[in-house]
Amino acid sequence: MNRILLSVPHMGGLEQGFVAEAFTSNWMSTVGPNVTAFELEFGDKLGVSAVALASGTAAIHLGLRALGVGPGDTVFCSSLTFVASVNPIRYLGAESVFIDSDCATWNMDPALLSAALASAAARSRLPKAVVVVHLFGECADMDRVMEICAH
Repeated sequence: MNRILLSVPHMGGLEQGFVAEAFTSNWMSTVGPNVTAFELEFGDKLGVSAVALASGTAAIHLGLRALGVGPGDTVFCSSLTFVASVNPIRYLGAESVFIDSDCATWNMDPALLSAALASAAARSRLPKAVVVVHLFGECADMDRVMEICAH
């Protein structure tokens, strides 16, 4: 039987060097010179402050908190996802509203997102945020999602 592997690890020489440096310097945690350098360089590239976190769940949680998501709010989320994409919404007391997937990519369907936003707007209940999940090496159509969310 041939297998299609989901997330094959890959580490080249540059990555191996950083791992070896972390072991040698004993900076094996969520802080240290490499983490600080990454945060500064990434923030400079984007023109904002940046913070490295330990997981995608923590990043979603922080992002939703920064947006002021809380009890009584709704957040649209991809229906085909792992619970870690939804947990931060619940942590903050908000309600998840699932948007179904596009048949071709399995990512959030922009047409369904557009319809859900129109329906929510008609009820004066727009979501506080939209959490888009990218699956199996396929990126969601973020240009279209951003365009829809901007209107």
